[in-house]
Amino acid sequence: MGTKTRKLLVVFLVAIATHALAVAYLPQDFDEPVYVQAACDYAEAMSRRDFNAVIDYPKVREHPALVKLAYGAAVMSRCAQHNYTKALSTSRTVSAVFGVAATLVIALLDPLAGGLMAVHALVVKYTSQAYLEAIPLAFSLLAVFTFLKAGKDKLGVLFWLSAVFLGAATAGKFTYTPVIVVVLVYLAFFEKKLPLGWMALYGVAATVAFFALNVSLWHDPLGRATEAVAYHLGYQQGAHVEEVGYPWFQPFVWLFVNTPGYWHGGVFFYDVDPFIAAFAFAGIPREWKDRRWLVVWLVSGLVFLLAWGTKWPQYVLTVVPAICLMAAESLRRTYRWFWRLSYYRSG
Repeated sequence: MGTKTRKLLVVFLVAIATHALAVAYLPQDFDEPVYVQAACDYAEAMSRRDFNAVIDYPKVREHPALVKLAYGAAVMSRCAQHNYTKALSTSRTVSAVFGVAATLVIALLDPLAGGLMAVHALVVKYTSQAYLEAIPLAFSLLAVFTFLKAGKDKLGVLFWLSAVFLGAATAGKFTYTPVIVVVLVYLAFFEKKLPLGWMALYGVAATVAFFALNVSLWHDPLGRATEAVAYHLGYQQGAHVEEVGYPWFQPFVWLFVNTPGYWHGGVFFYDVDPFIAAFAFAGIPREWKDRRWLVVWLVSGLVFLLAWGTKWPQYVLTVVPAICLMAAESLRRTYRWFWRLSYYRSG
């Protein structure tokens, strides 16, 4: 077993441990009953083979259907649609599987970054609960990973897989797409120097995948897409957002300030999120020279988060992978600096 394989195995085991603990012991969060109920309703409709009821499901239509449908399929397989406790546990398990998968994708790029993501409290929390984050996060990271690995001379399998993964991420949740599209466009035109025609085909493939995986659009694509966009534009100006009253800089609070313990129910006995963010931001000048696409990812994501009126903590997951990759390199360089310092002193 090679060194990298051993590192990946360690990251995998740590991610499984943190997610399993979160699935079992995190208290029920605000939106979980909404998505679990949708999963139960989907399970009920699928068990009756009433596919029109699946396509025309009227609740929570402001979000694409893929994640809720995945939860519903898992609930149906366990015959738990009439037992909320089992449905919650099943949906959380599906979320955790994709949360671990997302961590492994980052670990393939950098095992240390994967290790940081495996213990990042906000990532573990929102990819272990029955939220909408884990599946689009995993697919968006797969879109970036396969695009990075795709060749520059021909439209290979990885190129098309990246497009499909981007469509799948969008079919899971809209908020990941704007940030990842900026990253992919930068990589395509500034680093890989790909022809515009290739990226147009990429966009068509991603759109087809999105439509195929978001069943809510099948009977009325334009109307339901317009309805979803209008909902989100209105929601950020709505009473609930105003009542909570998060300031415009709240995303920085989620990244740099210890998250409230009552969210976690004592599950996380550590909170390394602020330290990971600090090491990442300290490395911005270096990354601008070495891996500019990571800075583009972080900055474009922060611009989106600061401009968007809704400031929920799970939204920062759109930039945390870039933060983990940048922080890992900063940590390595810091370790080398201390090692050299101690070596010179001992000598």
